Amino acid sequence: MWRFVFVLVILFLVTGCGKKIPEPESFAAEASEIGKEDPVFQIQHYVDGDQVKVECFVPDVSFNVADKNRAKINLYIDDQFYDEYDTAAFIVKHLKAGSHKIKVEVVGLNNQPLNISKSFQVTIL
Repeated sequence: MWRFVFVLVILFLVTGCGKKIPEPESFAAEASEIGKEDPVFQIQHYVDGDQVKVECFVPDVSFNVADKNRAKINLYIDDQFYDEYDTAAFIVKHLKAGSHKIKVEVVGLNNQPLNISKSFQVTIL
């Protein structure tokens, strides 16, 4: 009896492994413009105690001394001029506790407007 069961199991295994091997399923990937953004002025900021660390990405503008399209950043806190920076990343120190509106404006070296600015709110505890 066990020989009969053994033969049936072998036959079942052999017939299950035929010559037709299934082809892998695949799909063609297409390039898509969805989700692709044009490079725009971007700001990231991090509040650390009474300091705000600001990083700017400004396409087509450089903060390198040797470049001809060089610019600087004018910083306004609560609509009052605070300081100017010639780097894309900087730290604003010693802010008083409370909520503050910070405006980052990119201008030419002689303060000619480039019409590039963004504002954001921070809260210092």
